[in-house]
Amino acid sequence: MNLPAGDKVLDPGGLTELVSDWYWEQDDQFRFTTISAGFADRTGLDPSAYLGRKRWEVPALNLSEADWNRHCVRLERNEPFREFEIQRIGAHGRSVWISESGVPVFDEAGHCKGYRGFGRDITAQKRVAEVLKLERTVAVSLANASTAAEGLQAALRAICEIEGWDAGRCFRVDPASGALTFLEGWFAHAPAIEHFLQNSRVLWQAGKAVSSSDLPKVAGRPAPADPSRGYATFAFPAVAQGRTIAMLTFSGHSAGEPDQSLLEAAPALGSLFAQFLQRKEAEEALRESESRFRNLTQLSSDFFWETDAEHRISSLVHGPSLGPALAGRGVLGQTPWRIPSMSPDPAGWAAHKAVLESHLPFRDFEFARSMRDGTTHYLSVSGQPRFDAHGHFLGYRGVGRDVTEIALARERIASLAYRDALTGLANRISLAPALEHAIQRARRRGTRLAGVFVDLDGFKQINDLHGHAAGDAFLVEVGRRLRSGLRATDMVARLGGDEFFVVLEEVQDTAAIERVLGKLVSGLLRPYELAGGAKAYVSASLGVSIFPDDAGDSATLMEHADKAMYTAKKAGKNAYCLYSSGEHGEAPEPTPLPKPARP
Repeated sequence: MNLPAGDKVLDPGGLTELVSDWYWEQDDQFRFTTISAGFADRTGLDPSAYLGRKRWEVPALNLSEADWNRHCVRLERNEPFREFEIQRIGAHGRSVWISESGVPVFDEAGHCKGYRGFGRDITAQKRVAEVLKLERTVAVSLANASTAAEGLQAALRAICEIEGWDAGRCFRVDPASGALTFLEGWFAHAPAIEHFLQNSRVLWQAGKAVSSSDLPKVAGRPAPADPSRGYATFAFPAVAQGRTIAMLTFSGHSAGEPDQSLLEAAPALGSLFAQFLQRKEAEEALRESESRFRNLTQLSSDFFWETDAEHRISSLVHGPSLGPALAGRGVLGQTPWRIPSMSPDPAGWAAHKAVLESHLPFRDFEFARSMRDGTTHYLSVSGQPRFDAHGHFLGYRGVGRDVTEIALARERIASLAYRDALTGLANRISLAPALEHAIQRARRRGTRLAGVFVDLDGFKQINDLHGHAAGDAFLVEVGRRLRSGLRATDMVARLGGDEFFVVLEEVQDTAAIERVLGKLVSGLLRPYELAGGAKAYVSASLGVSIFPDDAGDSATLMEHADKAMYTAKKAGKNAYCLYSSGEHGEAPEPTPLPKPARP
């Protein structure tokens, strides 16, 4: 771009580096004097509504008076600005998001003549973020609900409010006939209905039925327009494991037809509803099952069993709902812990054996076994000790029940807790088994594995200065940067607060690990954009432990990485440290990291 003679442009980043859809100019009063054709082409907005006016003189949906005041202060100081986001109203009420960046223009005397810059349409990016927010909101609404009705209403309301629908309904699908049964719905506040009721009060208070065609008789005005005009509907199924569980429908006058982003998100939204309904059904089944196990005489059993004084199974009688194939053969004469099982682990069997050795009653002891047909079944048994007339122990007798569906539902419920709700990364609960599996793979392949404990320096100040909302957004960005700096085979988890843990698989040597650390740190040290245009800078303290050099199991690996991180933090922070056992008297020496690049 060639500038007129005498113009001086403060352009620290270079306008040519800005990704843009259109070009604009403003005079010294910040009024638009030029807007290129790309503005109308990209956004559908009319540039004539902006020419001769200041940016804040045109309505914006997302900016408050305080936001505009902050922007004006920057302009009055003749400061450049980047990616200033504004939400405008386009044709047919469509929301249009634009991002503008600009720099001041000075004459030879150093006086500011105005601004010039570029803009781009970011509506598509914002829509993607909005749909992701919708999915998270629905997931949280369903996860936090104590009842099925509460969860369905909260999730339907979230979709209606975010997408602009007047009503949302959930219908249960009969698996045999496909018939729909209404479950729950949410309906928006409807001023039109209230207006109708108010103006037809004379008729319905007289005990008469009333319709919209009666309004002219009461109010003396023409009949209302066709109520179906501009009315939109949208429906999608809630599917789990290839089976349609329910149908979700949405309707309204203000909402338009669903866009491509919502259509693409519909399967994920439907899956959330389907899993929720299945989970609630399993929870109900679990509550019903637990009520059956209140005492031995009230149990509804699938089989009856007895053992002798040595805890060997002496009798096994199958009920009508559990045949020999499920109960298993070849168990007579065996103690329960001698029969192959998938759960519990040896410690669990030992604890159960201790109860039996103490001749105590027990309830709901659960174990899993692989059946002859190749399926895995979970069985729950309850028992009472038997004694003869002289008080001598004879063995146990009790009942058992197949609780496979309940156990699987419980596992699905537990899986909801395996992801960090804020960042979407793995959390502490899921890290432990994932790390153990990674170590097992490394052991089989004869490779190395590194665990990296990451603790941010200075996160508390961000919360204190900018609030918890800014702190949460900052942590989400930290998680994104860590994930982007890793291979697909590596893992990153948030342990809580500002602590993260990274697992690097198949690393050859220390030099390779340090190269990855450099990449991660490089990403973390970049400035963070906060709300209101503020920037934040943080560093990190990192501790590294290597399998099998430093540790032989996941718990020790994490412990050693933690110790190495604290060594780096005590040495002044903004450093990384490789774990050292100190067997020969040497202490680990932290390696300083580059400082955040502040302006």
